[in-house]
Amino acid sequence: MANSAPYTPGYSDNAVQFMARRTAEKHAAFFAPHLRPGWSLLDCGCGPGAITCGLASRVAPGQTVGVDTALSQVVAAQARAAAEMVTQIRFEAAEAEALPFANASFDAVFSHALFEHLADPSAAARELLRVLRPGGIAGVRSPDWGGFVLFPVDPAVEGALMAYRRIQDAAGGDTQVGRKLGSILVAAGFTDVEMGAEYELYDDREWIANYLALRLEKAGKNQEAEALRTWSHHPNNLFAQAWFHAVGKKTGSTA
Repeated sequence: MANSAPYTPGYSDNAVQFMARRTAEKHAAFFAPHLRPGWSLLDCGCGPGAITCGLASRVAPGQTVGVDTALSQVVAAQARAAAEMVTQIRFEAAEAEALPFANASFDAVFSHALFEHLADPSAAARELLRVLRPGGIAGVRSPDWGGFVLFPVDPAVEGALMAYRRIQDAAGGDTQVGRKLGSILVAAGFTDVEMGAEYELYDDREWIANYLALRLEKAGKNQEAEALRTWSHHPNNLFAQAWFHAVGKKTGSTA
């Protein structure tokens, strides 16, 4: 992975289950209305396939392809598709910056929670444009760590979140890439780019706190991890994160 940063959350059971909780209805709501039956769709950075399987129903009987750099996630996605009896779908290992597809292979391309982990998200955006057919559409979504809202306010927890940010940024990612998605697509050559934003409110604060704490512990940040877990048990607490999305088109006609 010459251009990709290490995947900061890792692939622990907790991290994979966290990704598996996602749904197309919630996490791809901005993009799903653009899809049409019979289209071919690429999900870049599909993880365990939770969102991919949901989007596949939007383009059926068109073909859906999910790619991820981690073979373990490809296997998990294949198992999920089989369990949900989703047809016209396949998964394979591939890097976002070097997709193994010919030019103009897909009517639509999608990427969720990936660009913040890439050392060169612009290269990935150019690849999405390359494999997209003229007139096709792309949708990308990433969080922005500049937009956390916590309650109750706790300096120790804020310090823990900053420590996590430093880990991801030092690994080559960008925890503030969300606000940049539109400009990244424009620079790659997409047209008619539109952006949107929303907050995701994490209902299970213990789950999200443990998700972050496990990675902090791996980096030796045990005090920060404990601060997160302690805070997560506070009654009436709140954990919300800003997410940005961008939608862009490839100039040309599908005719």
